Amino acid sequence: MQQIPALDHDGLDHRSPGRFLLALVGKQKAATLWGAVTSAVWMTSQALLPATIGLAIDRGVAGGDLGEVLWWSTAVLLLGVVRALTGIAFYRHSIITRTVSASLVTRMVTRKITRLGAALHRQKDVDSLIATSTSDSITIGVGLLYAGRIVGAVSAIAAVTVAILMVSVPLGLLVLVVVPVFSGLSSLLLRPLHDKQDTYRDRQGQLAGRAVDIASGLRVLRGVGGERKFAERFRADSLRLRTADAEVARAEADFEAARVLVPGLVTVIVTYAAARFVLDQQLTIGQLVAFYGFTTFLTMPLTDFMEGMSQVTRAVVAARRVTTLLNVPAAVEEAPAAAAAAPPARNETHLADPGSGLDVPPSTFMAVACADPVDADLLARRLARFEAPGESALTGEPWASLPLSAVRRRILLCTNRHQFFDGTLREELARGGSVAEADIDAALETASAADIVTPLPEGLDSPMTGRGRTFSGGQLQRLRLTRALLTKADFTVFVEPTDAVDAYTEYRIAENLERFHAAHEDGRSAVVFTVSPLLLQRAHRVAYVEDGRVVATGTHEELLESHAEYRTLVARDETAPVRP
Repeated sequence: MQQIPALDHDGLDHRSPGRFLLALVGKQKAATLWGAVTSAVWMTSQALLPATIGLAIDRGVAGGDLGEVLWWSTAVLLLGVVRALTGIAFYRHSIITRTVSASLVTRMVTRKITRLGAALHRQKDVDSLIATSTSDSITIGVGLLYAGRIVGAVSAIAAVTVAILMVSVPLGLLVLVVVPVFSGLSSLLLRPLHDKQDTYRDRQGQLAGRAVDIASGLRVLRGVGGERKFAERFRADSLRLRTADAEVARAEADFEAARVLVPGLVTVIVTYAAARFVLDQQLTIGQLVAFYGFTTFLTMPLTDFMEGMSQVTRAVVAARRVTTLLNVPAAVEEAPAAAAAAPPARNETHLADPGSGLDVPPSTFMAVACADPVDADLLARRLARFEAPGESALTGEPWASLPLSAVRRRILLCTNRHQFFDGTLREELARGGSVAEADIDAALETASAADIVTPLPEGLDSPMTGRGRTFSGGQLQRLRLTRALLTKADFTVFVEPTDAVDAYTEYRIAENLERFHAAHEDGRSAVVFTVSPLLLQRAHRVAYVEDGRVVATGTHEELLESHAEYRTLVARDETAPVRP
């Protein structure tokens, strides 16, 4: 079985589409060489058939020599066998090349998406992600498949030209002039085809992104009556995509017409010239048959050559899209292996951000109230090393000096944008499937989410489909909180984790989180960015942030007494439950 080549840490060279395609070929050097050889032999053996048949006519049939007939007939048979065997080998190689190339592209794209992580949604080319991760890898594989056929076509055209030159220099020179001229004229159609395909792929990515946005926000759209507005936008995007598709089809039709016309013109011109040479007694009947066979055969390599150029053009368009994604800079970079330091133990770990003055000790349920919601999101992302530049550190050890994998294991960022995937509720809550039932039940209780699971017919084994759209916004928040607790990270950073639940449920969650962190002395801490007094009054410690800096710390009651701005920020309905 064919093995897919492994990729090193840097993967394939993706500085440009051309370098990326060459790197794909370089990963399959032996297979590429074998494909070029089998393609050349396959096409060349076909090219030699007309010459062999012409010799059989001139030396055997015309001369009445049975031995010559048998000899050249055997040569025709052997060429047919060689053609069959090399054709099978070449087509097998082509399928393998296509599959391996597509797999390598998919692996590179998947690796890049994984490394970008949460930074991906902020990139301007996110709409093209669907097209890039699905059809572009296949397009590149098909393009490299046809690259082998181009090699074979060029070899066959060269072999035919040499054979014609050996019989008649004028006719050989005619082929040398006609074929490049017509092929060059046809290649002029590739540039507009290239541009129109690029435009089409951009439109396709935009429409796919629009469809995903509508599907993910359908419930909200129905709630505010926005279906009609988004439907109009979708129709407008669809119309632009249809127009781009029609332009691509028109360019492809022009190229296909040229692909049929050029070989036919070559056949007519060369055959006519050969017939005139026969009338002038400069060629024999057998040579005329050979020339007709040559020109008829030329339709195949010329067609393959032009089709190959079209497919390679598509591959270049797809490679440009792939390399655009692969060259998107990550928000944070992995620390060099030599600089990576071992992180401190959990019970000794302080999470600190010197830029803002925030410090989170171990075994703490801490709340952060930001006067500006933008500061809350930015500071939360910086604490979890999803934002750069930043100075966040673990007990004096900067995030940037620690391996990114170690940071991800020790700190978890949980926001309301984080999604669920298809699977059972158990699989989505306990990623990895190694969490005990008692731990899941305890996390559900802490997140006040047990009432979500109890009514389900299959309990935790009930399916969660469509990104959890069967659950309400408040239920999804509680399930996210459950999932976060089950990761057992050193620090869990939440951003408004209860803004979609009712006040009584929010109070129970705040009470449970306080009890949870008071009971666990293993060093785990929670940092909640919120302005909800129900969470703030239960927090062990509260930090108040203005203009990106911590201006005060203390308990909720202490800050209410000392800061008027803090009181204004957290003011809520007086009927909400209060701390006893």
